[in-house]
Amino acid sequence: MKVFHYINFLIIFLFLIAICIVEELLVSSALENVQNYCFEIENYISDKESLKENQIVLMVDNLEFDWTEDESKLCYLVNHISIKELSYEISHLKAYISNDDIVEFKAALDAIVMYCHSYLHFMGANVYNIL
Repeated sequence: MKVFHYINFLIIFLFLIAICIVEELLVSSALENVQNYCFEIENYISDKESLKENQIVLMVDNLEFDWTEDESKLCYLVNHISIKELSYEISHLKAYISNDDIVEFKAALDAIVMYCHSYLHFMGANVYNIL
């Protein structure tokens, strides 16, 4: 009988590890995707003096669309309060485009990258999540 208890414990433990690995993969891919969009936008606007271009608006729209899809999936895995700053900064990007404020636009992009970088460190699988 004790063997079945150990087998059940092992199955539950392996199941929890699998859930943590799936969480790590989903969170990492979503945040890295946002970072890649930000780096692409930064490279595109590096020599621009105005944000009033269709290409910039499309890039920010693509970033917002992909993040909205990923955010809805991540809400099941992580606390929504932890990731809402990214949504706020992405919405600020659109406001800076309409105001043609390139300095604040770049600062918001840097903030998004910083949030993603810091989230990648604490939103992954760890022993505390398993226990």
